[in-house]
Amino acid sequence: MSDRAKAETPGRNSGDKVVFAQVEPTTRCNFICGFCSGRQMDQTDFAAEDFQRLLDSFPDLQHIELQGEGEPLLHKGFFDMARQARERGIHLSMITNGSLLNDERVASILDVGIEAIYVSIESPDEAGFQNIRGGLLSKVKAGIARLLAARNARGMERPTVGFAITVLKDTIDTLPAIADLYRALGMDGGATVQALNRMESYAGVYDADMEARLLAREDNIRMKQLIRSTPKIGAMLAQTRKTRHFYIEMGKSFPAEHGCPWVKGALYVDRHGGIASCCMVKDTAKYGLGKIGLTPMEVVLEKRRQIDEALQAGKPPEQCRGCGYYRSPERREAIRLNRLAVQKRRAQTVARVLKPG
Repeated sequence: MSDRAKAETPGRNSGDKVVFAQVEPTTRCNFICGFCSGRQMDQTDFAAEDFQRLLDSFPDLQHIELQGEGEPLLHKGFFDMARQARERGIHLSMITNGSLLNDERVASILDVGIEAIYVSIESPDEAGFQNIRGGLLSKVKAGIARLLAARNARGMERPTVGFAITVLKDTIDTLPAIADLYRALGMDGGATVQALNRMESYAGVYDADMEARLLAREDNIRMKQLIRSTPKIGAMLAQTRKTRHFYIEMGKSFPAEHGCPWVKGALYVDRHGGIASCCMVKDTAKYGLGKIGLTPMEVVLEKRRQIDEALQAGKPPEQCRGCGYYRSPERREAIRLNRLAVQKRRAQTVARVLKPG
């Protein structure tokens, strides 16, 4: 089996390799989302030379996500970084607010070969969208339509374009309307749905209004029930599995029953070149693994291995507490057994169908 095939084998710990990396191009943004930690950070762009150092330091990279706490398309060198990665055969994906998808940027996205794009959204209503994001939904919709029209005109299937949905207490009931908007725009990249993050690295910047919009346990239950009972939401989410987005691919390569996918084969690099174990770590000065171009790769990977060992032992480090990726040893075992049970039921179904007579 080749090294690349081994790295792609589900559940395999890459150990001394980094096959997925998320890079934060900038913390600058033209929106003012009330829950965004990036608005409280220094407004800085990722250095071009650090991107080259990243590629040189981790030659096994297979997929890069160009996205952080700002709007990635505001970085003047965004497409230069994308080209460098594609020249090495690295897959690319991104998340954008969608407001900057003009003709020039759309053409560059198609030319460089970005494979999957999520557009962030919380509300399908113009007023609700502006209340949360401080931007115009009409401009976002026009950008999505422009990107899909240009892609289709070229006869291309990628990038797939979907939604990254953050759900607030007062936006749960808008999910069906978001699914309607997804269909109306002709999107095909599926959607991710996540609650407003409660980790301290995020919640620390919330004001009283935003704290009141966090989902309680009963809200989460209601949201899941709504998703299960609404076919058009299910259809939208089902398309996600067919994309090549960073988070989908990372999840496939490192399933939940084996632990956190980030510490199995990924890294996060912030706009200063600080290396973190995952995208939820915002303070790389305190919790970082090193810095691009300064810290030996072996040191970075050893620190990542130590975090993995702590998580496997059911002792999450401070920066990992409250993270949705964390699974206790008992939970991982339950996931594994459930997966095996599902596989067994499928096999039995196939056997009955194929049984003669």
